[in-house]
Amino acid sequence: MREQSRRTSLWTKLGRRYEARRTIHRRVPWRGFALSALNLVAIAFFVLDTPLGQAAKNLPPPLISFAGNVTDIGKLAYILAAMLTVMVTVFLISRRLSGVRRRFRQAYLGQMALYTALSVLVASIVVHILKYAIGRSRPLLFDSDGVLSFHPFSFDFLHASFPSGHSAHIGALFMALALLFPRVRLVFIGLGLWLGATRIIIGVHFPSDVVAGLALGAWIAFAMSILFARFGLVFTVGKNGWPVPRLGRII
Repeated sequence: MREQSRRTSLWTKLGRRYEARRTIHRRVPWRGFALSALNLVAIAFFVLDTPLGQAAKNLPPPLISFAGNVTDIGKLAYILAAMLTVMVTVFLISRRLSGVRRRFRQAYLGQMALYTALSVLVASIVVHILKYAIGRSRPLLFDSDGVLSFHPFSFDFLHASFPSGHSAHIGALFMALALLFPRVRLVFIGLGLWLGATRIIIGVHFPSDVVAGLALGAWIAFAMSILFARFGLVFTVGKNGWPVPRLGRII
């Protein structure tokens, strides 16, 4: 009974938080973002896919080797394992802390990890549905298939190029970090772009695949920040109506 009442109380509190903030938040600007992303994907497709598909095999071996060593940062399992480690560590530390303020800071850090993990997980689910439904051939088959070969629902690694799954994970992860730590957001954006480029360098994705994946992951992380802000978690409402990290809570 106590456990049930606690759950009811939690959902009631979250519902009240949402209602109190719902009217002062802007809607997710998906139209403008989608239009910009589609244009970037189209430019990459018509301008870059063919020449880079032809040149991918001729890149310097040291560059390909380095890209292969760092590209797995975008693996879903690695990202979720890192976030789970943070949350478990925060939970164990918070049990030993005395003082409400310290426990509150630890809880906030846990919320940050949860927000990041959910952003990446949702991006992963969406991108894998899309990539298997579209079934685009990878650059590994460029000589035989070119850039316009599609095999929907083949569930084959060689026909799951668009959008890039790793790039979607990277886009969600680094957009989440950029939103959480706005003072160094350019660093995270730059890292995300370079990590996305590793998928092109090792020859498993076309540029348009990577652009689409990064854009999808980044948009999902941004949408999740608005959702969290509406519940008063991790983010608060800025003067312009956009979510702002509540970093003052842990400083």
